Amino acid sequence: MGFNKIAGERVRFSSNVSMKSPGFDVNDLGFQRRADTRNMSNWLQWRNERPSKYLRSFRFNLNQWAGWNFDGDLLNSGVNVNAHATFTNQWSTGMGLNRFAQPFDDRATRGGPGAFRSAHRSMWAYFNSDGRKPVSVNVFGFVGKEGEGSTNWEIGPEVGFRPTSFISASAGMYFGHNDQFSQWIENTEDGRYVFGRIDQRTVSLTARLNHTVTPNLSVQLYAQPFVSAGDYGEFKELVDGRSPDYDRRYAPTDYFGNPDFNYRSFRTTNVVRWEYRPGSTLFV
Repeated sequence: MGFNKIAGERVRFSSNVSMKSPGFDVNDLGFQRRADTRNMSNWLQWRNERPSKYLRSFRFNLNQWAGWNFDGDLLNSGVNVNAHATFTNQWSTGMGLNRFAQPFDDRATRGGPGAFRSAHRSMWAYFNSDGRKPVSVNVFGFVGKEGEGSTNWEIGPEVGFRPTSFISASAGMYFGHNDQFSQWIENTEDGRYVFGRIDQRTVSLTARLNHTVTPNLSVQLYAQPFVSAGDYGEFKELVDGRSPDYDRRYAPTDYFGNPDFNYRSFRTTNVVRWEYRPGSTLFV
C-alpha cells in the first residue's frame, strides 16, 4: 500500500508499506525471493528543473526504509541522502551516502539459525560527460565499511563512441574488492556453522556495439570477459547468532576444507532485430 505525490514543480514524496505472510507462495506464477516480511519505506525529493547560469537541473533525495520478519527481527533498516546535478553543457554528476543499522539475517546459515550482521555505512558517486558527443566518458564508484572492519569497494569507468548517427559503441571496465570478515562457508556434519574471512577481487570488461542498418534492421553485439577470485582464511564458527557483539557471536575453529575459488567466464550475446512489418518484429 502506498501514498505518493508524483507531480509538482519542487517537492515529491512517497510512503509505502507491504507484507508477505510466512505461508505466502506465488512461485507457480513467477520467481518469489522470499516471504515472511513486513516492509516500509519513505522518499522525499526536492527538485529544480529550471535552467540557471550553471545548472540545467538539480535533485536532492532523502530515503528511509526498514523491514522485519513476522518474529519481529529487524532484517534491514537504513537511511540515504543523495543529490544529482546536470550542468548547462550536459555533463552530470551525483553522489549518495548510506547508513544501515545492525540487521538480523535469518538466513545467515542457509537453513540453520540466524545471526546478527554488523551496522555499516557506504558512499557512491558518478560522473558523466555529454552523451551527445562522438566520445563520452562515464565513471561510477562505491565504497563501504562495516562495524567490525569488513570493507568493499568498486569502480567502473566506461567510454562511449558514436562515430555516426547509426553506429554506437562502448567499452567499460569493472574493478571490485570485497574483504568480508564473516562469509558463510558451510554447515558441517558435526553441527558447526562455519564462516570465514574472504578476500575477493573481481575484474570484468564489457563491450557493446549497436549498428542500425536501416530503420527496420539493427544489430546489437555484447561481450564480457569476467574473472573473480576469492581467498578464505580466519575460519570461525557461529556460537551465538543472537549476540550483537561480534566477538561473542563467533569463535575460532579448525576447518580443513578449501573454499577458495577462481572463476572465469566469457559471455556474449549477439542480436539481429528485424521489424519486417510495422508492429511485428523478429529477433535472432
